[in-house]
Amino acid sequence: MGNTGRILTIDARITPEEVLALAASAWSDQPEAPAVAAKIVGEMNRIIRPEALFQWFDLEKVLDGEIMISEPVSGTSARLTTGGFSPYFHRATRFLAALYTLGPKVDTLLHRLTTKDREMEAHFVNMGSLAALTRTASVLTRLAENRAKQEGVGVSPPLSPGSIEGWELHSQRELCALFPMDAIGITQGDDAILSPMNTLSVVIAIGPGFTDAKAGSPCRLCRMGGSCTLTCSNHKATLTQREAV
Repeated sequence: MGNTGRILTIDARITPEEVLALAASAWSDQPEAPAVAAKIVGEMNRIIRPEALFQWFDLEKVLDGEIMISEPVSGTSARLTTGGFSPYFHRATRFLAALYTLGPKVDTLLHRLTTKDREMEAHFVNMGSLAALTRTASVLTRLAENRAKQEGVGVSPPLSPGSIEGWELHSQRELCALFPMDAIGITQGDDAILSPMNTLSVVIAIGPGFTDAKAGSPCRLCRMGGSCTLTCSNHKATLTQREAV
């Protein structure tokens, strides 16, 4: 396809409290951490430009190792390699696919800090990026949840090639081919990895085979099995804390 997708510009401003909550205690417990985090957050909120390309696709058929999809307006069909994860899509009738990014300036900031060995600040940039990406993703998640509610069906967790067991990273190339990536400044290398660095793809499926009204965490489907230190539950706790203030 390559020419489908709508663009969202998203307000994903972050707070020092979010950064410190996500940061490793070796850094967040330092006396100067609050001031450093505030400085980094101020700079990041000036330079991040969160954008997303998204589109709904109908699920036509689940095959061995792949799925057939179509774009509902044009009727154009495509094939996505989903490997051993393919049976999961039997639950779905359609899905929201998206690419989202914070833009290139965060990469520049992080490079400047790391080349000067400013480790605490670099770590806080990474944690700030994590918080901003989570906030950006939550907008897409709500789109899927709202449509699932309208249709009286459930919703899957956010799914991404390369992070889900059985769905390999190289399949991200096919997913990205559905979109005009350059519309939001995204490129893709031969290894299927997206640039700028803080750029991700996601699929959120809906259908009668899902029972959850909220997308929830993908950790139970992730290759890491929830063993990573930067889990979605940490993000959600941080965001919930901010929204409660």
